[in-house]
Amino acid sequence: MGEFVALIDVVPEDIDVDFEEFVSKLKTALPDDAVIENYDIRPVAFGLKKARLRVRYPEEWGGTDRIEELLGQVDGIQGIEGIAFSKA
Repeated sequence: MGEFVALIDVVPEDIDVDFEEFVSKLKTALPDDAVIENYDIRPVAFGLKKARLRVRYPEEWGGTDRIEELLGQVDGIQGIEGIAFSKA
């Protein structure tokens, strides 16, 4: 089977977030066969920012539900949203 690539937005609870540390915690929540390839920081509102992750994962996982569930186990997250996914 192949791989999928997804864009996932992760919004922290606080506006004062060290995104290097935040994304590091997100990386540890994923198993070895799922990898955060890169991320960028985007504004949300009123000083709040989000991390847009590019995640590569096994095709058999299907959509982004499993990734969202795994990332949701990290403390300090206000919201997670799968933006898009496609075959890698």
